[in-house]
Amino acid sequence: MAKFVLAGIADCPYYAKAELLADDLKTNLPEFKIHKIVKHPDDWQNWLTDTCKKHAWAHNKSPIVWRELVDRGGKGMLIGGANEFQEYAMGYYGIKSPMASSDMKKVSGENLDTKLIITAEEEHIKSQSKPLFICITNATSPIAYSSIQAIARGDVFGKTTEVSLRLFSDDDTCMSALQGVKMEAEDLACPLLKDVAIVTDIKEALMNAHIVIMLDDIVKTEEMDRKEWLKKNAEVFTSRGEVLDEVANKDVRVVVAGNGPVNFNTYLVSHSAPSIPRQNFVAQARLRENYAKAIIAKRLSVNSAGIVDVLVWGNINGTTYTDVKRARVHGYEGAITGPPFYSRPVMEMVHDNKWLDTEYVELLQSHRESVETALGHAASCSAAAAITSMLADWWCGTSQDHMYSLGVVSEGWYDLPDNLVYSLPVKFHKGTWELIQDLDVDDGTKANMQEMAKELQRELYVIFPPPFTVTPPPSEEESEKDDENKKVFGTDGESSKDESGADGEGEGVGDVSSERHLGTIREEIEPETTDSEAAKSAKLTDTEDGGASTEAPVTPAPAPQTE
Repeated sequence: MAKFVLAGIADCPYYAKAELLADDLKTNLPEFKIHKIVKHPDDWQNWLTDTCKKHAWAHNKSPIVWRELVDRGGKGMLIGGANEFQEYAMGYYGIKSPMASSDMKKVSGENLDTKLIITAEEEHIKSQSKPLFICITNATSPIAYSSIQAIARGDVFGKTTEVSLRLFSDDDTCMSALQGVKMEAEDLACPLLKDVAIVTDIKEALMNAHIVIMLDDIVKTEEMDRKEWLKKNAEVFTSRGEVLDEVANKDVRVVVAGNGPVNFNTYLVSHSAPSIPRQNFVAQARLRENYAKAIIAKRLSVNSAGIVDVLVWGNINGTTYTDVKRARVHGYEGAITGPPFYSRPVMEMVHDNKWLDTEYVELLQSHRESVETALGHAASCSAAAAITSMLADWWCGTSQDHMYSLGVVSEGWYDLPDNLVYSLPVKFHKGTWELIQDLDVDDGTKANMQEMAKELQRELYVIFPPPFTVTPPPSEEESEKDDENKKVFGTDGESSKDESGADGEGEGVGDVSSERHLGTIREEIEPETTDSEAAKSAKLTDTEDGGASTEAPVTPAPAPQTE
């Protein structure tokens, strides 16, 4: 069987003549096969150069004809141009093209018109495909690697949504590993994965992005103190926010995760991108939530997916308070059972407040360390699942009326300061989240929440110190009144100094009303605490010297009612 390839420029008269000859051969010879390649005039030269280089041929005009060695394999045998093809057909098959020069020009014009129509149709079909551009920063991390499969197969953004992945890293030493991640993503053979690109320029990576997963982790070395570490985080995430503001889609969703100070980093990204809605920036708190669910599920001998409505308040990778007062359990094998939607209160089923206040808190604090010790390496699958499940709920909504934890920019909810990124209870609807504002929070929880807010304020004060103003000198009227007061207390004529200093100047906290400026968070002067208050405050562990997450104990609930 003979198979020939005929390629040429759409408006080339000689291509039109060779095409007519090839069609005649195909009609008269059943074993003759022809494959045609028609190129636009603007694309021809580059295509011809690449083809000839690939096969080590010397040819520089349109058309080009070669024979594929179907039965033997190999690179194929070059025949030449239109004239060489005519001689070949006449010598082997006794057939030549009768087309006149005038017909050649007419057909070549029709070929070009047909090519333009076909190209327009192909572009229209491509335009119907509008994949989501998803950028993952620090894409060589194990968390990114473990997230790709769920994203590519449609578990996150829906079974009909195509995705285009951009794997970003600015570390030149990781390019080989990043190339491996790209190759394995392509090996998944997921129909929804349009393409995978390795990007080293952050502006290119975030260009028109719809979803951004930020996994940047700044390693805290032994010689680096916490303030220096926070400043290095600030440099990275401030620059990320500025680029987002400049080139990303204005409805981009940004998820900040990883092992760093995610509340702090989320605030800096949102603060640096004022043209993007603040509700589009979130810190991932679900991993902490899932830890609590796993511990409670083990205690009750149920699947951890059956534990719902566990809430994480506070500084996600700092001091948190995991609230199980409203948590419920599905599928518990107790005296009372019901259909799958039936649930019971977790605290009622645990029925052990001492365990919740002591052992449960200790297990929660050490859970990640225990997992990673058993694994012998960092846990990535659970962290990736937490990110992808949260994104799926955010993008597609949830069918059930459950509560989840999410780090969001505060607007004064639950008497918290404005402009702090704080983990709070939310519900997800399709494409949005809704803060749950009507939960009844007891005094113990409120006190814990305020302590954690102060911790977050101290972190932000490293980058945005609270504004101070110099006290103006007193007026003449105030000076005279002050002299009168001195006479009353018998201090007239004695030299005195202002409480704030020898020069009579003091400092005070100034008010700043800018919505997105940290100045709206005013530094509070902590009152002297009584012994009982100090003991209560000691339950919250301050993590000012490190990045490890700590847990405030669960406040005991009132005795459960007997059914």
